[in-house]
Amino acid sequence: MSDRTQAVQLPVECRFPEGEKRGVVRTAGKDRVLFPVENTWDSFFLADVGGTDEFMQERASQDQSDREPF
Repeated sequence: MSDRTQAVQLPVECRFPEGEKRGVVRTAGKDRVLFPVENTWDSFFLADVGGTDEFMQERASQDQSDREPF
């Protein structure tokens, strides 16, 4: 702790690539996950997690109503 903030020292094998100066911390329950700023959305889009079975079982009709031509 230093001035109400926390610092993290990473082991050599876990360090960000050379030149990477900024990171993001994401909270997942009691876990804290570190990401380089440029890769913040990569884990979201590359995750192999889908929605639940009941996701969007009921949804509004996609039928288009008839319209008058111009």
